[in-house]
Amino acid sequence: MTEPRILHLGQVVVDLTMDIDHLPERGGDIFAKRSTIKVGGGYNVIHAARQMGAPIAYMGAIGTGPMADMARRALAALQVPAQGPMLDDCDTGYSVAMIEPSGERTFVSAGGAETRVPEGTYESMHLVSGDVIYLSGYSFCHRYNTRSLVGFAHRHQGGGFPVLFDVGPMVADIALDVLDTVNGLHPIWSLNEREGPILAERLGCRLETGDATELESLCRSLSLRLDSPVVLRAGARGAWYCQPTDAGLGKYIPTPQVHVIDTNGAGDAHSGVLCAGILQGLPIEEALTLANCAGALSTTQPGPATCPDEETIRKAAASLQG
Repeated sequence: MTEPRILHLGQVVVDLTMDIDHLPERGGDIFAKRSTIKVGGGYNVIHAARQMGAPIAYMGAIGTGPMADMARRALAALQVPAQGPMLDDCDTGYSVAMIEPSGERTFVSAGGAETRVPEGTYESMHLVSGDVIYLSGYSFCHRYNTRSLVGFAHRHQGGGFPVLFDVGPMVADIALDVLDTVNGLHPIWSLNEREGPILAERLGCRLETGDATELESLCRSLSLRLDSPVVLRAGARGAWYCQPTDAGLGKYIPTPQVHVIDTNGAGDAHSGVLCAGILQGLPIEEALTLANCAGALSTTQPGPATCPDEETIRKAAASLQG
């Protein structure tokens, strides 16, 4: 019998990162002070889950070419099977990130195989009891992926398996009917403090603060409106977790205070560790505390896939409890 695992339905790409003094003027040219080429995107979530020792499989599409070869090697190094389709008519996509001294990032991305998941890919996946599904909002920016994911959601509504939906910065661009279909899976919605208000406005949520903080009220309102659990992440201020079965009452999840160097990939570290905690059957508050620690500690190192190992994460969580 197949053991339960995390099934990653996001997108693995290659990141080309350049540290620059400033953006060039239009038509200009500058040299980067430092540059790296690494596998990124959804890979960052996979790396974080593996740091917790959780089994995970990548179900997205991979292309044919040098970028795809990098992606395969990186996944193989983590002992993560790539079980999605392989497309032989295009390479895996990549993203160019230009980082200024202030930390401000400017991105230009080129989509590849990961944006062209064939129809029926996700609908035909074999699920076993205990599997955890990871969804990314980025996937819903591409019509091929959206079509297959919507089919998956229709097929598995009421399936009872846990789903984490990391909505991401494209929250304003995902069609409301698509969000409604995905919500039929009753996922845990994970949003940061920028994405939460955007979704709340789109859904017409009413915020009634009373004696609650603004973030707690926002988390409550989203949970009640969606009739699903919601995690609202607020960086150094911790996170709020609400589920409608508790009448929308929020639970505050603390986070360690760290010296931040690079926030790139912090949300991915949070998602990967949260999925691992859910797979391992941890109480949700414990899983969220570990995820908060992973996200915070990942910012103390440069680069996106910087989630620390399980021992370091648990040690940070124990210090919070103390």
